[in-house]
Amino acid sequence: MSTETAPPGGHPTLPGPSAATVVVPAPPRRVRRPLPGTALLRYDAPWTVLLAALVVWIGLSSDTGQDLQSTTPALLVSTLLSGVIGVAAVLIGRSTSRPWGVGVAVAAVAVVLVTGASISWAVAPATAWNETNRVLTYLAVMLAGVAAARTAPSRWAVLPTGILLGTSVILVLGLLAKVFPATFEPDEIFARLQQPLGYWNAVGALAAVNAVLVLWFGTRRHGYRPLNALAYPALMIAVAVLLMSYSRGALLAFGIGVAFWLLLAPRRLHSLLLLGVGGVAGVFVGIWAFANTALSTDAVLLAARESSGTQLGVLLLGTILLLLVLGMAIEFSLLFAGIQRHERRRIGALILCLAALVPVAGTGMLATSERGLGGSLSHAWKQLTDPETSGPASDPTRLGAVGSQRSLYWSQAFNVYRVQPTRGVGAGGFGVIQDRARGANPTIVEHAHGWVPQTLADGGWTALALQALLGIAWLLAALRALGVWGPLRGTRGDPEHAATAAMVGAVVALAVTAAIDWTWFIPALMLPIALLVGWGAGRGAERAVAAPATPTAPVVRDRRWWATHGLVAALLVVATAAALVSIAQPWRAERLQDQALEALNAGDLPRAEALARDAASINPLSPRAEYSLAQVRVAQDRIADARELHRRATVLEPSVTTSWQRWAAFELNVADDPAAALRLSGIALKMAPTSQPALRTALAAQQALAERSAAATDAPAPDGADAAPDGADAPAPDDGADAAPAP
Repeated sequence: MSTETAPPGGHPTLPGPSAATVVVPAPPRRVRRPLPGTALLRYDAPWTVLLAALVVWIGLSSDTGQDLQSTTPALLVSTLLSGVIGVAAVLIGRSTSRPWGVGVAVAAVAVVLVTGASISWAVAPATAWNETNRVLTYLAVMLAGVAAARTAPSRWAVLPTGILLGTSVILVLGLLAKVFPATFEPDEIFARLQQPLGYWNAVGALAAVNAVLVLWFGTRRHGYRPLNALAYPALMIAVAVLLMSYSRGALLAFGIGVAFWLLLAPRRLHSLLLLGVGGVAGVFVGIWAFANTALSTDAVLLAARESSGTQLGVLLLGTILLLLVLGMAIEFSLLFAGIQRHERRRIGALILCLAALVPVAGTGMLATSERGLGGSLSHAWKQLTDPETSGPASDPTRLGAVGSQRSLYWSQAFNVYRVQPTRGVGAGGFGVIQDRARGANPTIVEHAHGWVPQTLADGGWTALALQALLGIAWLLAALRALGVWGPLRGTRGDPEHAATAAMVGAVVALAVTAAIDWTWFIPALMLPIALLVGWGAGRGAERAVAAPATPTAPVVRDRRWWATHGLVAALLVVATAAALVSIAQPWRAERLQDQALEALNAGDLPRAEALARDAASINPLSPRAEYSLAQVRVAQDRIADARELHRRATVLEPSVTTSWQRWAAFELNVADDPAAALRLSGIALKMAPTSQPALRTALAAQQALAERSAAATDAPAPDGADAAPDGADAPAPDDGADAAPAP
């Protein structure tokens, strides 16, 4: 096609060939139509519901995370989904964006590698393998958060909203366990709220995390604003659950998390109003429950709990309806529309002054008490740090008590740490050999109830340094995401900034509980938080390139692109498959062990032997497989083979008291060899003097030897034969059983 040009005041002339402009029509643009049934996935709501459902399922299925049978499915599903997200990020993610979050990812990988390496020197290799699988899943979910931030940066609201919805459902189920005790917990003897996670401090920690996210949801400026009214009853539920769990650590985490949110929130006055309405309502419900004897006292009859539960249900329902009405009224009002900036600052300063009066009033109360200020502080410090101090009562007065048994657990963990200060006793090792570190105190615990002592005992200062490095790397990434430094400065009023502040506040709240408890072992808490950690690290400055000023050139997926990205995707597939196999193997072995015992009880010895052998081959680190096969050998009347299996189990865990105690019990009760039983139980008692099972076995073995000696003295000796000395007919234990090895 040619165009005509006309000089000023002249007639149009035809341009020459050199001036001709040829317009080539563009090819018709190919419009991609969504696949049938996938149009709904373009919105945030379906992804939010899916994430919430996953959080609820993990919380209800994994419980406290201590049972391999209930925890492994949640770990498998989480790892598989994380691998899918990672592969999708490689193939369809933003190739032009910078690799934000690499430092956090590298530090996390180092933590996993050191945890896995501890299997080689762990006092309980099977336990270390299980803990490695747990940390491996946390790493996978965290990397999935990094990948999701790069693949779908515009869906930033899905994470806090989905986790908020899922945790709210779990908290509601916990309250329903109090309202309908006959349905949810008919045999519960404790008044502290611990359902549905099975641990009261975990429920309280979940409530603290939920409360921070509720404050964001109730003060957000995007989305359907009337939904913000749901934050008022949601916060009431979180506070009520927090109080009814009697968790002081969770209460501290709630305070720090809320303070962190108020420090970074763009709408502080609105947040304080939400706290004043929903939070005060939750306090009212909690105090009412404290005053109800059937809800605040242990070992209450089911009939009384049902009656009080009905009253609690009516109170909760009425409070929820009232808060919904108040929330709708606040959201539809123009409460803050006419307040100027300087007036907001004055109100904030007044609130800060009122808050500052709280510690002043507390100091005055202590100064006028019977002990005085110095005496009260000295008494509180002794209650907090003295290992001999008894724990507080398990009732509402616990929230105001200072004493705790954590100082005892921490001192025991430090004793274990001193055995191997560089590398520790292996992941999860503290709970296995805690009986050797507790001295004369008979208290048995599986965890040190604190991140620092537990990490030092299990992994030494090496693991502590790497985990601290991970925390510092994430903190720097979180500060960058919040705009404290980096390219996101000046984005404080952005809606995503508020969501990022809420996610970081939720992570901080859980970190507080982990510092003084063992909440990081619980998948229902750690998996959602790991996702938030990864999103914050990977999102970082992605907001700076999410909507560039000029359109970027389309990514050319040529042969070279597919070669590099396809290789990375293939490596991710292989890594995910390897992680899934590692997680599934101990689970499969334990299931086979249970099936072997069932076959043994049913009298099917060949099947029981085959299953026990398969379990031992799948998990050669577990002594339980050896014990299962030993029971089969006993049923086959092959005592010598059963003794060899007990010896092999002890070789797997020679520093564990239980190994020697079980071998001693076998020699006494099955092999009828009290001399060997006495020697083996003596080793166990030398390792752990307060071990009651070993002590009972030793006493029974002594009694059996005394009875045999008395019988041999009374019986006439045969002609031409000398009487054998006491215990001479008992075979000596295998080499290495005469001394207790150091852990």
